[in-house]
Amino acid sequence: MTFEQIRAIVTGRMTQWAGIPADAVDYPNNPQGPFNPAGKPIWARLANVPGLSSAPEVGVGPCVRRTGVIMIQLFVPSYKGTLTITKTADTLVQHFEFYSDPVGPFECHAASATTVGDDGHGWYQVNISVPYRAY
Repeated sequence: MTFEQIRAIVTGRMTQWAGIPADAVDYPNNPQGPFNPAGKPIWARLANVPGLSSAPEVGVGPCVRRTGVIMIQLFVPSYKGTLTITKTADTLVQHFEFYSDPVGPFECHAASATTVGDDGHGWYQVNISVPYRAY
């Protein structure tokens, strides 16, 4: 599987998530220009971080496995509570955790959440990371 195929699967899966409004998601290198979160009660930033590749099988031809981590940063205004971001994180985990793409050999694994807290710019942040493997 190519890096472009993986990017398309990750982005496509994120666009299917209905946990927050579609215009509240900041995608990598967005062709619409810089993302402006002003006035949004919650927003997210998506990143696909490729990891190590390996070729565990070399029979007739090499079978390359690619790994990586889907990183989704969630933000709510600071000092407004954590209920919204926690519930949103739960729906996001349910959406990505153990997802397997029906078209390509792509599978997600157990998700983890990390609380960053106040980011210094008026936002409270929680990061969701979902490791994946593609063949």
